[in-house]
Amino acid sequence: MSTKHRRARGAKESSLRLRLVAFVGLAILIVGAAGWLLWPRPAPASTASRAVEITMAGFRPNKLVVPSGQPITVRLVNPDSPFHTDGGGMHQFAAPELGVDVVVQPRSSMEVTIPAAAPGTYAFYCDSCCGGKESPAMQGTIVVS
Repeated sequence: MSTKHRRARGAKESSLRLRLVAFVGLAILIVGAAGWLLWPRPAPASTASRAVEITMAGFRPNKLVVPSGQPITVRLVNPDSPFHTDGGGMHQFAAPELGVDVVVQPRSSMEVTIPAAAPGTYAFYCDSCCGGKESPAMQGTIVVS
């Protein structure tokens, strides 16, 4: 066999090897992508099922931003003792424009669902202690966007 034929045959084998490697690589990529797309994933938590926590010894956080048209669950935590000097340790969470008005007993917590609301800014406050709703620490806003 001549040198010219050996070079041609070697080039042809090299080209076939390169095509085979490319084909196998592409097949692996396609199977991997299909597996990734078909792999089961947990459903994302809806806003309604996620509880936002507010501490009531001075509302923290004092501003909530929530999506419009979806209810939101708020976990209210009252860390004050029954011997709190003002109000007997009870705290109120009132958002009249949203139809919410609850009292949380000392050293306890409760969950309340704020109904779906139209876009806007809504006030909430505590009027049972610590200077009432006039106290800057005992008021906040819910921004529905």
